[in-house]
Amino acid sequence: MVLLSASFEAARAESRRVPWNTWLQIAGPVLAVVFGGVSIAFREGLPGAIGQAIAGAAIHAGFLAVGWVLIGGPRSDWRGPALRLAGIVVVASLVSRLGGWAPFAYLLVPIALLAEANARADFRACGFVWPDLRAAALGLAGGLFLGLHLLVTSSLTFGHLVRVDSASTYWAAAAYDLGVSAPTAEWLFRGAVFSTAWRCWAFAPAVALSTGLAVLRYVLDPNLPGSPEVWVGAALYTGLIGVAACALRAQSGSLLPGYLMTATFFLAYRALGH
Repeated sequence: MVLLSASFEAARAESRRVPWNTWLQIAGPVLAVVFGGVSIAFREGLPGAIGQAIAGAAIHAGFLAVGWVLIGGPRSDWRGPALRLAGIVVVASLVSRLGGWAPFAYLLVPIALLAEANARADFRACGFVWPDLRAAALGLAGGLFLGLHLLVTSSLTFGHLVRVDSASTYWAAAAYDLGVSAPTAEWLFRGAVFSTAWRCWAFAPAVALSTGLAVLRYVLDPNLPGSPEVWVGAALYTGLIGVAACALRAQSGSLLPGYLMTATFFLAYRALGH
């Protein structure tokens, strides 16, 4: 209950204000690359696949850059790390289209992020520390519970089948979740947004902002099947994950429990036939 009213380093809130020109330096290139990728994606064959890969990679690269600026501030020399991480995300996304074991190139993204951010004290204050075993176990258990609940509910209520038609397709999607989707979600929404908001506000509104943005990110995902029950389910489960991940982040000081929860849930989700 203490978390619900606690403030987080309120005295440092002023040091994290970011000028508009910094946001424009991030948004401009990201939107330009996304637009270019989407334009190419309408073509058939290999060009279309490359366009989709570039557009998706640009969005995640933008998430990483925004998170870096929110945590480190606009004077943190963010351009170099952001460009290096963006390059790795783009390369991993393109390589993943080669099939076979290639999608596991996505796992280079969290490794590169750890290498870039691990040595900085301000990033450790926003979750780049190892949690205790109990918090990690809670994250795994929470993700497993929500994943199994999703599979059972979707099967009984909507008739979706629990199946893996192709092991290679399943692991390609899982590699994306483990290497890009879950890390960027934790980095931006629980590491940057939640920590920044908690400096200024109480726990509950910081969680509401972080979770609301995370839900919006998943509901607007173009890869999400376009049916009302899927949208409602996505909002419900990602909302629950967001609240729980923020609580684990606050309790343990680490982003890892929330990552484990998100990754475990999506490993179950990928076994759901729509």
